[in-house]
Amino acid sequence: MSASPDLLDPVDTLIRDHLRERAQATLKRRQFVSGLMTFLCWTAIAIAAVPLIMILFELFKKGLPYVTSWAFYTQLPQQPTLFDQSHLGGISNSLIGSLAIIGYSCLVAVPLGIGIGIYMAENDTKPAQIMRTVIATMVGAPSILMGLFAFGFIVEQLHVGFSILAGSFALGVMMLPVLASATELAVRNVPPTLREAGLALGAKPSTTSLKIVLPAAITGIVTGCILAISRAVGETAPVLLVIGGTVSAITYLPSQPGNALPYQIYQDVISNYDSQKNQSWGIALFLVIVIFILSLSARIWAARKQKVRR
Repeated sequence: MSASPDLLDPVDTLIRDHLRERAQATLKRRQFVSGLMTFLCWTAIAIAAVPLIMILFELFKKGLPYVTSWAFYTQLPQQPTLFDQSHLGGISNSLIGSLAIIGYSCLVAVPLGIGIGIYMAENDTKPAQIMRTVIATMVGAPSILMGLFAFGFIVEQLHVGFSILAGSFALGVMMLPVLASATELAVRNVPPTLREAGLALGAKPSTTSLKIVLPAAITGIVTGCILAISRAVGETAPVLLVIGGTVSAITYLPSQPGNALPYQIYQDVISNYDSQKNQSWGIALFLVIVIFILSLSARIWAARKQKVRR
């Protein structure tokens, strides 16, 4: 037999009144805890923002005069003297060298990273699981290890010597896990109904992946590529070990030693001239601006693509 509604209403009323009393009794304590946690969160944000703001302030204060000068980008670096310490030149060879290193890295790392990411997303086999573990380990590995690997493999074993190729290899290895992880995530986020529709129409699994799944995941893949490039642009340790660091000419051939923006910062910082040390702030500010533009472009492009798709 079911209970009468007349008997349940008083019970429900008592329960609601009891819960209301308990909530009212603990309201002040909960409001205090909530306010305290909000205050601690904002305090942590402020503490984290202080050094960032200080660094950006110093960068703009000391580096802005160099970044706004056209000669800074078009002239070769010059060695200042005691009589003319302002004779610094520019960063044209470092700029060309960085573009060459990043370009050669992308030629190999981008297609290979995308291919590995698609394979890991489409397969749950033992090789795919091992590959996924290796990629996850490489993502968290220090960048200096990539430089040591390039030094031991390219410079010493293959006898290529200090060169742009060695720097490209180091950055390419560093970009590879980022590209593979971003591609795997993008492909896995594609609705399974698209893949099922392609297979239902008689398409091969490889054709479905290349012509249906990959175009649907292109937003995440391109975003991952841009973020990987922005990470590689400012890396110092791998480049410092293997590129050779020529400062007298513009070089872009893979077999030749070259220069790069992070390497030029290092050379300026260890210089005996204050004017050359100050120039390193200009190069650092230029790198920050480039990385910010790349990261912002990736996020804006991804947001627009998602908006159009909706």
